[in-house]
Amino acid sequence: MTKKIFKTTVIIGILALALVAAGCGGGGGGVQRISGLPADGVVKAFYDSAKADRLKEAALYVSPASTSNPGTVIKYLTGQNGLKELKASNLLSLREVAQQGNYAAVVATLQTEQNSMKVTVKPVGLEKIDGEWYIVDFDKIYADAKYSVLQRLLSDI
Repeated sequence: MTKKIFKTTVIIGILALALVAAGCGGGGGGVQRISGLPADGVVKAFYDSAKADRLKEAALYVSPASTSNPGTVIKYLTGQNGLKELKASNLLSLREVAQQGNYAAVVATLQTEQNSMKVTVKPVGLEKIDGEWYIVDFDKIYADAKYSVLQRLLSDI
């Protein structure tokens, strides 16, 4: 009888250990957002993640209202078809140019083709939610009255 209890205890212990190991990150996909970044730091983190093809990570820097399609943010930044162009571009500079309350505007300067002098300057709108900055899809800014302050900040650029 004690041998049977011991065997059952060992089997339950092995199953419990396997469940704990499976729950502790063996499956990957544990992307994390860097917290506490300034507005321009959020744009840089988004750009770096998207350029490295870590789209789930890049999406963490996009506002919840805009996450239905983070590809539109990439498309806006590149001014073209999206990820392919983003990977071929270089981020030359970022500068926060305006901030009012929970909204900020950052200007991103991109070299849109490597080994060329072709440069593009794009304003990026951000919203602060629970103390963290998030990129707002450009189309969403002009479609939602909630973003009237952000619209004004971007129009001044």
